[in-house]
This record gives sequence, structure tokens and C-alpha cells, in this order.
Amino acid sequence: MLAKVAQVPVDLHNRLSEFSYGYGVTREVERQLASIGLQPTPFLPSLLHEAVLGFDVKFDRPGAALLLQFKLGEALQRFRRDDTSKPPPPLEKPFWRFSIDTAEQDGQFDLLLKAEQAQAEVYYVAPRFTTWDTYVSEFQSERVLYESLLLHPSEIEAKLAQQGVADGWHRIVYDQSSVFVCSEPIPLSEQNSGNVASAIREKINERGERADVVVKEILAGLDHIREIRRPIASDGVTPDDLARYPALAAEFSPSRDQIAAGRGRRLEAFRTKAATEADAMFAAVGLEMWAIGAQLIAVTLRD
Repeated sequence: MLAKVAQVPVDLHNRLSEFSYGYGVTREVERQLASIGLQPTPFLPSLLHEAVLGFDVKFDRPGAALLLQFKLGEALQRFRRDDTSKPPPPLEKPFWRFSIDTAEQDGQFDLLLKAEQAQAEVYYVAPRFTTWDTYVSEFQSERVLYESLLLHPSEIEAKLAQQGVADGWHRIVYDQSSVFVCSEPIPLSEQNSGNVASAIREKINERGERADVVVKEILAGLDHIREIRRPIASDGVTPDDLARYPALAAEFSPSRDQIAAGRGRRLEAFRTKAATEADAMFAAVGLEMWAIGAQLIAVTLRD
């Protein structure tokens, strides 16, 4: 069972704008990339309304794609568990949580994981602070990224799979030094915020692929179908729940054919006014990621 909160949590959405937080993170990531000779170009949806669609990306150079999924969760005081025989995760105050759904085909987690499997550099990014005043202070000091949690979706997927945990709604809980995926608290390994640029540079050096090839691979990867781990009877669900699990997903989600058709229509629409095929693909990936709240950044080598 998911851990329950004994007191009313502080929702960070009431204290801090996701737009403001994401802007601060993006600016600091851009500076970090530029400091080691890389050219970052964030996807900006406002450019989609230009008469001619074009992005200032040198697609003919070696490059990589970076995706930042911003998460504002809740600041918590303490846990209350339904099963008191199991200890809560060992967290120090202050600590926070946000939720993810790993079972939704072409949902946020699924798309991010597939992009990562297609060799994009992908992070969940969540603040280790709660108030607007703290954000302003960290923004002025250029420490928003440093004071944030960074997690690869693949790390969450791997730890859940290792423990045989079914896909579905899970909570990520973390304090200033530790992070777990619940309800059974499973430790996760976070990424060092100071290593984002070096990880991108290493990826570019290892793969040596042109930026347009990178974007094409990610776009193709979004069409892959990921196997969803269904719950089993030992998880405490009834046979009726097991039978309804795929039916519920189908009821509230578009079909695979509808998703693929929509993705194809968007790409064709971008092609009609894009300066290049690479611009059209970058727009298609960028808009789909923007729709789930993620920032796409194309990264290439500078002159």
C-alpha cells in the first residue's frame, strides 16, 4: 500500500510555479553545457507559429538530446503507513514526494523511458526546497539545479523490476541526501547535478552521431511498445482487479493506432513549413515532450 501522510502536506504548486522552476533549471543547464564547449538549443513552442519553421540547431554536427521533466511535489512532515509492521523509508526533515504512473502506455513515464532507451539523456528534476523566497535566493545564486534531485527514469524502472513490483502509481520520496520509490521503500541512485554537461559530452563523444540522426532515433523510439508489468495476486489485488487491469488502461487511454496516427499527422504538418526535415522532427519530438511537461534541449558541439 502507498504510504499515507499524517498531516496535510504542503503542495509546492501553491508555493512555486513549475514554469519558474523549470526556467531556472534550464538556464543553469544551458550555462553548464556552454562552459564545456557545447551549444544548447531549447525547444520553444512559440516558434511553431512562425511562417517558416526553423530552429537554431546545427543538425549536421555531432549532438545529443537532453530531456528535463520538472516535478513539483509536496513537502511532508512524517509518514503514516497502513501496514505498521513495515518501517517507513529513513528520511530526515525536510522531505518531499511526487507521484509517477509507470503503467500508462505513452504516458509521461513511458515516453520519457522510451526516449532514454533511444539514447536521449533524460532526467526527472525536482526541487529540494519549498518556498518562493528560497527559489529566488537559489536563482540569484545560480544554485537551483544544485539544490534539486535528478533521477533517470531507467533507474526507477530497473529498481522496480528488480524487486518484481508491478507497474502503476508510485511515489518518489526524498530528502536532502536520499531518495526512494514507494510503497515498499526501494532506494534509488540519483544523478549528480554537476555532471549533466559531462554526461552529455561523453554521450556525444562515444556515439559520434549527427544531431539530426539523434532526433530521428528518438522520434522512432516513441513508437515502441513497452511491456507493462501487471500486478499479481500476491500484491493484494483480487482476480477481478487483475482481469480489469488492461481494460481500465484501454478505457482511459487512446489506442496505439490513434497515438501513432496523431504522431504522424503532427510530423506531416511540421514538414509542410519546416526549413529542413530535421527541424520538422525536432518540432515533433519537442512538442510531444512539452505536452507532458518536459523540456527538450538539442545539444551540439560548438564551432
